[in-house]
Amino acid sequence: MRRPWPERKPMTNVSTDSLRNRCRGISAGIFAAPLGQLEGAVAALQGYGGKVLHFDVMDGVFVPGLTGGPGFVKALGAGMLRDVHLMVADPAAHVDGFADAGADIITVHAEAPTAEEALLAVRAASSRLGRPILAGLGVMPGTPPEALAPLLALGPDLILVLALDPRDGAPADLERAGERLRAIAAMAAPARPVMAIDGGVTAATIDTAAASGADLIVSGSAIFGASDPAAAFGHLSAAMEAAHAG
Repeated sequence: MRRPWPERKPMTNVSTDSLRNRCRGISAGIFAAPLGQLEGAVAALQGYGGKVLHFDVMDGVFVPGLTGGPGFVKALGAGMLRDVHLMVADPAAHVDGFADAGADIITVHAEAPTAEEALLAVRAASSRLGRPILAGLGVMPGTPPEALAPLLALGPDLILVLALDPRDGAPADLERAGERLRAIAAMAAPARPVMAIDGGVTAATIDTAAASGADLIVSGSAIFGASDPAAAFGHLSAAMEAAHAG
């Protein structure tokens, strides 16, 4: 039997809604910055208006590559929203470590075997720590939206739609990701989750990504790999603002 989503106390619900409302604009993928300059990159990002810091955490099993850990979250981004994306085989085993490190958003993948347990663990960690932590659900491009129904029934706070699958090397398809985002948003409409998109977002593709209707867009290399990161971030943010104003 599927376990019920734990009820939130009224004050926690208000705090959670306030946090959800802050999840707007660009979530900057910090691991795209030079690893020896992470602190400086975060300080610069804050200086030119960045408010959300995205941590891609990879375990080398669920996806290729090995990045991140709770220590990075604890050390970086104080005062910003710390957006943790767990691309790991057993997300339930890692939730508490990132919650204790200060994560404000913890996204786990629908394709991971312990996805349900991990979503419940985020809610439990939020209750234990006495502060809101958004439970996010990540979705790979090849996962049919209809397969998400049992996890959507748990009412995740955020849904992250990937435009590429790091496991197969195929290029990002932001138009298709936008279609999937809108379809999943309709399925999850009663919970009104924050909708986010990730993968292949650059200066050349930001308009397509923004047209998806996403509340939050993840971009890393387009910012930290640019010759002028401040201008690059400004361009991405302006495209988001224009899309939402239109």
